[in-house]
Amino acid sequence: MPVPDARLGVITDANKLFYAVSLPGETGAVKRIGSIDFSFDLTDSIASRDPDTFPGICDTLKKLIHEYEIVDVRMVIPPFFECWSIIPKSVYDDEEERSVHMNILMQGTDIRETQPLWHPLSNRDFKLLVIRRNEHIDSFVSLMNDLPEGKLYSDFEIGLCWMNHSQFHGSFLTVSSYNGILSISSFLLGKLRAATYIKYDDINDLPYFWLQYASHLPWMQGIHDHIMVYGDHTGRIIENLKDYWDESTDIMIMNTLEKMKLAADEDSFSFPLERAFPAVMLSVSDPCVS
Repeated sequence: MPVPDARLGVITDANKLFYAVSLPGETGAVKRIGSIDFSFDLTDSIASRDPDTFPGICDTLKKLIHEYEIVDVRMVIPPFFECWSIIPKSVYDDEEERSVHMNILMQGTDIRETQPLWHPLSNRDFKLLVIRRNEHIDSFVSLMNDLPEGKLYSDFEIGLCWMNHSQFHGSFLTVSSYNGILSISSFLLGKLRAATYIKYDDINDLPYFWLQYASHLPWMQGIHDHIMVYGDHTGRIIENLKDYWDESTDIMIMNTLEKMKLAADEDSFSFPLERAFPAVMLSVSDPCVS
């Protein structure tokens, strides 16, 4: 019989898949944190369901599910598979206004081919709208081998998981680095304040993009107790952006078990642990209800 609370957290980026398995019966503990390399870009394969490569990703996850007797799979859906927008609650409350706004955001894509998700924010006069295309949802569901407990999470929900896991409810910013994408989320007093993501080709262009986005999103330049950085190229991200962050903030790369407030049997890894941080959080915690 599968262990009832065995959870598998998964995140993909470029040609790598990172995963974490919870330790059944133990709070804040993981049984395994791992990384699997592929010879192709996982994002492209998932988006197109490439017949030559997509089955290989499915088989890999299936082996993990069977090896660790997983009944609950949680995956981060990369930001580029979603559209994020902060919407006034007055628009959310009006069905016609909602439809008009979604049609504008999706730029001609039939909204019947999408799934809208609404997230509460610290300012109750607004909500965060997340739109996913059904074709992408179906691809990720296939990856999870149709497990009834399989679920997709947006990148900003990792911060909500962190609050639930760490019980830290002060102000903090998460900066999550994917291949060509920088995801930024702000949290205040136990609630999600705002989230956005930046697409870029050259990491050295990030200061320009940061200033451009921050000119329209003042919360990006707000005061935070901590800035948590994880994902790929964290050192270069900090090097490029630290001059635009509050000098008094505590910048943390989430690259050790101690920083993650975790217990684990293993304490050395052959890959940068900060790249697996989202998978770890999904395996040990539920998102804090904002």
